[in-house]
Amino acid sequence: MAPYINSPQSAIDAKTDITNLKDKVGVAGVKLEVNDKPPVANDYMYDFKYNHALPTTDVLGIEIPADADPQKEAQGIIDNLSKVLGKGDAQGFADLFLDYGVWRDKLSFTWDYRTFNFKPAILKAATDLFPTTKATNFKFLTPAPKIDRPYPDYAQLQFIVSFETNAVNASAVANAVLTKDGWKLYTLHTVAEKLKKFPEIPPADGHMTGAISWENQRAQDVDSVEPEVLIIGGGQNGLALASRLNALGMKNLIIDYSEEIGAVWKNRYEYLSLHFPHWADDLPYFPYPKHWPTYTPSQKQGVYMQWYASALELNVWTKSSVAKAEQDEQGNWTVVVDKEGKEARTLHPKQVVMATSLCGTPMLPDVPGMTQFKGTIRHSTAHDSSHDFVGKKRSPTYIMSLTHSVPRIIGNYGPGANQNRPDLEEQDRLFFATPTGPGEEFSRRNAKILEDLDRPLLDALHARGLRTWRGQRNTGNSTLGQTRNGGFYFDAGACEHIINGNIKVEPGYIEHFTENKAILSGGREREFDLVVFATGFTNTIDSVRSTLGDKIADKVTPIWGIDDEGEFKTAYRETGVPNLWIFVGYLPYTRFHSKVLAMRLKALKEGVSQGPYTA
Repeated sequence: MAPYINSPQSAIDAKTDITNLKDKVGVAGVKLEVNDKPPVANDYMYDFKYNHALPTTDVLGIEIPADADPQKEAQGIIDNLSKVLGKGDAQGFADLFLDYGVWRDKLSFTWDYRTFNFKPAILKAATDLFPTTKATNFKFLTPAPKIDRPYPDYAQLQFIVSFETNAVNASAVANAVLTKDGWKLYTLHTVAEKLKKFPEIPPADGHMTGAISWENQRAQDVDSVEPEVLIIGGGQNGLALASRLNALGMKNLIIDYSEEIGAVWKNRYEYLSLHFPHWADDLPYFPYPKHWPTYTPSQKQGVYMQWYASALELNVWTKSSVAKAEQDEQGNWTVVVDKEGKEARTLHPKQVVMATSLCGTPMLPDVPGMTQFKGTIRHSTAHDSSHDFVGKKRSPTYIMSLTHSVPRIIGNYGPGANQNRPDLEEQDRLFFATPTGPGEEFSRRNAKILEDLDRPLLDALHARGLRTWRGQRNTGNSTLGQTRNGGFYFDAGACEHIINGNIKVEPGYIEHFTENKAILSGGREREFDLVVFATGFTNTIDSVRSTLGDKIADKVTPIWGIDDEGEFKTAYRETGVPNLWIFVGYLPYTRFHSKVLAMRLKALKEGVSQGPYTA
């Protein structure tokens, strides 16, 4: 994930003067239970094996001059890159990097998601790949090269270029540092942007010249589609991938068990809004209107998804699910779909994509006494409103694992002073370029900075009994998002209610229930009408298993988390099952990775891909 970037204040900042909040709470601080064990272990779903350190000025022994010309310096680096890549000089390419530099690639050289940490790995990969893949025609892309100084002891030259290989048009984001031996690449991220021989097709003419209306033709097309790609799941990921595949001329079909597209957002609790500004959330080809609310209400997001499916003419079967899925020894699929509970349709897609989200099934703890409790117990997925409990004994208590984080990581996506938004493709290139090793170092620094900035807020929460921490590997929300996909909270207003006492916090856990009470750790007795377990979900593999069966699920490699190079496990990549793909992630991930996966599927169809680099 990219380093944190300045963005608007959190909801608590906007509503409450946080100066001396701890003194304003008005009650004695709650004594917390002693527990030195972190909520998530450093190595949880995390196999990254390299120890990185930032190339700070004290390490390099030199600083970038204040009057350095970023365009001129970047041009010199590009000239060297063009020279060595054009002739496939692996050693020359590796020598452009720091000894602990990083080359990250998505499809353009490796036809996979790969990261090569440190010069020996870079040299090995370049030696293997360059004989068949040459890179030429380097040109600067916007934004212009700049010297970035995020910290007093660290500065880098950053620039973006386009280039091409025999198969793709690609881009590269470079971050270089000045050493006593001249400029060296610290990180380089290369990513395919287009297939040269198979670009996106132009839009249809649209004139109605046939014997059938557009509406009737669409109905026929949707009903009779024979998909090359079957997408299971009609949420944001399924929709975005379908639109990308349409643009590349690949027939596809989305099936979803919901009554309608957008139900995944419409059916959540009624006061939900997205906890990030919408600036980075556009789906491909269909940006939000200019005056869209900053924080999108969930029901409105559901409507947007309905618009999206209709406007982009996506083939969708709602109220439909997989009844049976089989794959022969050659990897060919036979999928029987229960279409609206009315008929069974047999499909033979070449590729199947699971786009049913990172969540498996809701996790509801088995707490002794649950069955005898006379109140209501729900998982958070079943909680839509508390109206029925207003006026009863007390408000419901939410037990949550929180970090200190506030929404500051997408500031570069935000509108400028004129309310015009930046180009999302430009921002995506930058946001997704930072490799795991350097990104961790940036995130550790920023987590500490944000913790210091939020100290009054955190102290006030601690006084109310809410424990916080600095996140897995001390990186704030960064590593947690890449492993657990949770365990952090971006303040959307609840902190103020906790501090003011409207939401009570009870440290610890529920030991057991009686008919009328929840008995908490330490023997504390509390009476509740409603208990909501916000305890998350099982892994995605459970969704794969329930949809495609044990035989296929047993072959799938672990989903999500970080591999030894620093890339996601299985998501967007080979799954261990031929022609099966897992597509998950939140909205910015949806937009970026849908483009890469669609290109990969098209390349496989057309014989462009050489297969993933596996060394």
